[in-house]
Amino acid sequence: MNFNVNGLFNPENRFWSFMDKIMNLCVAGILWFLFSLPLITVGAATSALFGYTLKLARNEEGYLLKSFWKGFWENFVTSTLLWLGTLAVGMFLAADLFACQFLPAVGALRWGVRALLVSLIFVYFLTIIYLFPLVATFRVSWKKVVRDALVMGVGNLYVSVTVLVIYGFFGVITWFFPILFMVWFALAAYFSSHLLYSVFMRYLPEKDELYNSER
Repeated sequence: MNFNVNGLFNPENRFWSFMDKIMNLCVAGILWFLFSLPLITVGAATSALFGYTLKLARNEEGYLLKSFWKGFWENFVTSTLLWLGTLAVGMFLAADLFACQFLPAVGALRWGVRALLVSLIFVYFLTIIYLFPLVATFRVSWKKVVRDALVMGVGNLYVSVTVLVIYGFFGVITWFFPILFMVWFALAAYFSSHLLYSVFMRYLPEKDELYNSER
């Protein structure tokens, strides 16, 4: 068995390439947190993060800071509108689910309304996992982003549920190690980007339909 010491310390070998990618994702997570601090900019920061992780999924490394900064400002308006809309709809559904327990109705009707709301919340989550990755990838209006996210989320249920499981897994890790939540989110975005990109490719009628990275 031959052991090549030079190969071990070669910066281009798989191990160091993997470690470099992990370090970049950690930095991307910190950038996402810093750019999200005003809270209203969470949407733009998230689309910028996915702009970078989707590049990694396509094996297009690029410069992290430049890519993040560009993605943040290019999609700022659309991402912010989607973020505010997503937040409003989420709060509305959560409030309705909470209010169900106060319905002056028989148990069966109350549980029926609750089941309907839970179904709507499930569809809501299936939709939002595609929103910001779509903004980061395609040059389309926010209305089309919402429509396409809904179609992709429901139409690719197996992939969508797997992505939700990925977020759930890193959510559990965040529960135990909350101080690194931005890193866990970046890693979740990276792993989910591989699945999301495979879905996006099915909806590309033409290759020059466009990536924001090619602007």
